[in-house]
Amino acid sequence: MIKKNLFIIFFTVIVIVLLLFSLVFRETNTAIVAQVEPMKKAVSYHKAVKIIEIYVIAGQTVNPGDILVKVERPDLLLDVEKKNNEIERLDLDRSLVESKYAAKKIQQTVEQEADLRKINSEIDQLKVIVANNKQLSDKFENLTGMVDTVKNHDASYYDIQLNVLVNEKDRNQKKYELEMRSAKQIYDEEMKTYEIVSGQLKKELEVLLLEEKELVKTAEITGTIGSVNAQNGELLSPYTTILSIYESNPTIIKAVMNEGYKYEIEVGKTVQVESTNRSYSIEGKILEVGARIIEYPSRLKSNQNIPMWGQELFIKIPENNKFLNGERVFVIIKK
Repeated sequence: MIKKNLFIIFFTVIVIVLLLFSLVFRETNTAIVAQVEPMKKAVSYHKAVKIIEIYVIAGQTVNPGDILVKVERPDLLLDVEKKNNEIERLDLDRSLVESKYAAKKIQQTVEQEADLRKINSEIDQLKVIVANNKQLSDKFENLTGMVDTVKNHDASYYDIQLNVLVNEKDRNQKKYELEMRSAKQIYDEEMKTYEIVSGQLKKELEVLLLEEKELVKTAEITGTIGSVNAQNGELLSPYTTILSIYESNPTIIKAVMNEGYKYEIEVGKTVQVESTNRSYSIEGKILEVGARIIEYPSRLKSNQNIPMWGQELFIKIPENNKFLNGERVFVIIKK
């Protein structure tokens, strides 16, 4: 009787355990294995630099604005000086063109006024001669009673000369206006060219000054210093990583979907992200479905001797999460 009861109790316990396993692990059997992707920022320069001082050490926590490293670039100082000299030289050339244009305007105005005075003087003289001739002709008619036959013919020589001078005055005025207009067009084109070149040089100078400002690098995120790969006084070639910073709160989960399963996924869908070794989970959203099949990273393999392949999947989680960089997790697709 006792053996029979023990068998029933044992069988009942087995059934309960199996039910618990099926309830607890029913989701993780088909869950997508993943890891928290460490978000790393590298500090480097695109030109050769000399390290003046490194202000942090590996493992140190930094906040936005904290100074990381200070370097120097002798070539940058030379480039800034050369660019300032080019701008000053351009300003001098522009001032010279402005002075020449102003002098040309004055010269043309003086010449125009001199020509007009000369023509007006000649016109006035001819007008006096024409007026005197008319008076003499009128007196002759009154004294003799004879009509001056010259008056009844075409315009006299002096009248013709007067018309010639008036036309010359008009031509002179038009010539002056044309020369001034042409000089103004040339001046405007030169000024436009100077403006374009000046704008380009100033932009180049702004870039150099920005590079000069970035000789002191500060932290842009809250994070932890990873490796420090340089020392004070060291000369570094372009794009050499000086140090790296890891975000304190990783926000990207990189998962691999086993090619042997079919998952119902789409961008924007909500998923559950659970830690594999502690009681912690958080909701996330599918950020991107990868376009390639990759081999499982060794960190995600259950058996290192068996190769596994799957499709990449990227999950976005809130910043205020408690996951650690590189932590192994499960991504559970919600139905």
